[in-house]
Amino acid sequence: MYEGMPIGMVYGFASTLLHTIEQLSPDGIFVTFDTKEKTFRHDMDENYKAQREKAPDDFYPQIPYIFELLESFGIPALTSPGFESDDIIGTISQKAVQGGFDVKILSNDHDFLQLVNDHIKLVKFNGKSDHPLIYGRAETKTRYGVFPEQVVDFKALTGDSSDNYKGVEGIGPKNAALLLEKFGTIEGIFENIDTLTPSLQSKLSSQKDYLNHCRELACIHTHTPVEYDLQQEFRFFPDRTLAFLEKFRFRALEVRYQKLIKKIAQQKNTDQKSDTKKDDTEEQMSLFIMNNE
Repeated sequence: MYEGMPIGMVYGFASTLLHTIEQLSPDGIFVTFDTKEKTFRHDMDENYKAQREKAPDDFYPQIPYIFELLESFGIPALTSPGFESDDIIGTISQKAVQGGFDVKILSNDHDFLQLVNDHIKLVKFNGKSDHPLIYGRAETKTRYGVFPEQVVDFKALTGDSSDNYKGVEGIGPKNAALLLEKFGTIEGIFENIDTLTPSLQSKLSSQKDYLNHCRELACIHTHTPVEYDLQQEFRFFPDRTLAFLEKFRFRALEVRYQKLIKKIAQQKNTDQKSDTKKDDTEEQMSLFIMNNE
């Protein structure tokens, strides 16, 4: 408790942040947030996410403390009214790769698999495990039976209950994956619709417009208006961060933070000693983007 208010979410967020920095050693970090405003997807579909339960009463009062935490770490907290956190991540990820970064997106949301490529990975920590699940192209194919560039079409076909759109009734994940494996895209499916069973032809033809609608809802926007600086390097601000942790009496996190600083410093010294000369074009910087819906 802090001034009579629950702060468990703040503690959990800080703990996850420390664990992530320790495991991923990023050169840069961004954290993105949704806002209370409706997004362009709500304008497209009034039922979008309409079924989601209201956040717990103690959720929103803790958000300012999360922002204060990030400020103490020197980490930008990014929002863009009218767009989702996902869209901010999609935008930064694309620009970061163009700028020579390897990107790791930390989120439990598999929607981000559509962004995965040779330089963008989705990372999921399994509790406090030191071995996070990392999704690349191969892992995406194994998980869903489709490649990253097919994820949007897959979601359009199968729907997404968490976002409250149904996809094509009667087509589940298995059939959707088989169709996309055979025909590549939704356009490819319709170009070859005469080769499908009468039942599938009927289901798809009757839902063609809605299918395109679902695809627009599922697609992460990669041109979101948001200000950020890819050259902002992550570094420690011990005085600021320890003052924050002390303020909230996060004693255990204070100890972890101090140990982390020493560990990262030792790693950098070791890396500098063992570093061999490389062509600059071969070096990739690591950018970590954290999704906080």
